[in-house]
Amino acid sequence: MKNRTLQIKRSSLPPKLMNENENGIRVKVYVQGHMIGAGKMELFRLVSQEGSIKSAAKVMGMSSKRANLLLKTIEEAFPQPILEKQKGGKGTIITPFGEELLTKYLVLCNHLSKESKVFVDWVASKQLFRE
Repeated sequence: MKNRTLQIKRSSLPPKLMNENENGIRVKVYVQGHMIGAGKMELFRLVSQEGSIKSAAKVMGMSSKRANLLLKTIEEAFPQPILEKQKGGKGTIITPFGEELLTKYLVLCNHLSKESKVFVDWVASKQLFRE
């Protein structure tokens, strides 16, 4: 299999964890060569909400193939599975470990958003008066 670089445009992964026009932060975590970030975790959250990778991909405006590739990069970071396909093609559920991962990521995002608010507000105030 050839090594191919997947080109993901910033605009193709809308930050649903934070509205695009809001001030704030987007979290990327790097652990042992693996990156877990806002776009992947939004997709993962949508799989939990929608009950299928196909539906989650549709909501994010991407192909199922791309969604599977992105979710696989999260799964490769851990020895235990984060998703479980249902028999008979009846969707996908998040494993207990996957739920724990998602919950901890969302807690981290909330904590960092609160902690960074003073800085983000300061930066935003300096940009408003730009000529």
